[in-house]
Amino acid sequence: MSPGPSGRFGRKLGKLLSSAGGAVTVQFVTAGGSLVVQALAARELGAHGYGGYALLVAVLVMITAVQTSFVGDTLTVYDRFEPRVRGALLLSVAGTVVAGALAGAVVAVALGLAGPAGIALFAVLVAAWLLNETLRRIFTARMEFWRLAANDCCYLLGTFATLGGALALGADASLELLLAAMCAGCACSIMLAALRLPEEEFASAPPRGTALREIMGFAWWRSVQAAIRPSALLVARILIAGFASTAALAGIEAARLLLAPALTFVNGAGWFLLGDFAKAEREGRPMRAVQALRACVLMAGIALVMSVAGVLLAGPLGPVVTGGTFAVDGTALAGWGLYAVCFACTLPLASLATARKRSRTVFAIRGAEALTGLVVLTVLLALDEGNAALAPYCLGAGGLVSAALLWRMLRRGDPAPDQPTPRTSSRAAPAVAAAVPESSGRGMAGRP
Repeated sequence: MSPGPSGRFGRKLGKLLSSAGGAVTVQFVTAGGSLVVQALAARELGAHGYGGYALLVAVLVMITAVQTSFVGDTLTVYDRFEPRVRGALLLSVAGTVVAGALAGAVVAVALGLAGPAGIALFAVLVAAWLLNETLRRIFTARMEFWRLAANDCCYLLGTFATLGGALALGADASLELLLAAMCAGCACSIMLAALRLPEEEFASAPPRGTALREIMGFAWWRSVQAAIRPSALLVARILIAGFASTAALAGIEAARLLLAPALTFVNGAGWFLLGDFAKAEREGRPMRAVQALRACVLMAGIALVMSVAGVLLAGPLGPVVTGGTFAVDGTALAGWGLYAVCFACTLPLASLATARKRSRTVFAIRGAEALTGLVVLTVLLALDEGNAALAPYCLGAGGLVSAALLWRMLRRGDPAPDQPTPRTSSRAAPAVAAAVPESSGRGMAGRP
């Protein structure tokens, strides 16, 4: 006897909540491990050493944002099993991994933060990281977030095992050691993903006649759009290090670490919503702007509560993060809380616009936001280097304006309630087969 509508809805809702929980868990697993590594760097490398490490990590995050949006969002929004699209994706992966490693090496040399061994290790790390990120995005496209969480745990175990083993053998904690341990962790994660993903995800495609030109319009604008936030953070860090010092940067970065749970929650929600929005678009049941707005309200409220908790716990947790070698910047601490809330107000709307393939418009709105924030920060630093702690305020406050502009754009593009939307063909993995009923509100709207 087949189950009734309520039973089917219950199972679908359970799968949806499980996927959402897995998406957030992935981000907390990754951020938690990163927090431990960064706390170790802060304790062992001192203020100046940790400031240099933070700059290299910012470079890695920026390069990753560009690559994973170019490749990862394309394989999420488009049909990655269609031969022409698949050929374009394979070419994109090969090209971006090589280009990313070269760019990482060039930037590391320009910043002068490491010697030859450190630069070589950083280039290897960038290549391994990008390949691992591509495999992670396949898990995301398949909505297999709990499997992705297990894969991220493998990365952390590999990193900590390498780091702990080297320290136990008497090695000194250094930038090179941290980079080598992260390379080992990436290798472990890549091997596990190769074992756990089905063979069809590694199928080849003809290198000729690909849809590279067709998807470039979406992928290019999506990648530069996704790079705005990490690029703005990197430029802000360079400005702080230049106008003030890497020691001042360390205090601001330590404040960001204490607010990492709130930022992590927002990122995790974004991963889930983009996949959910894109799936709805492919299946001919696009979501409306009001659903993204509800996700904004919910996420901003949760980010606010988590940020307040981080500020209140800064007293006892600050020395744990820094090892007492330098102080957490209190002004920046509250600023990162504001940054997290504004980020939460923007991301669901940007995710829906991306699912609608409006990457160019999202780039224009968020690019203007980031550029304005950086100009204001530059002026403040030029007037007084003590204004460095205002960086998160400058970068975050514009998110409210961006959210309003995105909301206005999405409202105009909403499908008419009584107008059917043509369905597009797409091969879907078995784990993604369950669709959420129209009346359920889908996703976090009813969290990017």
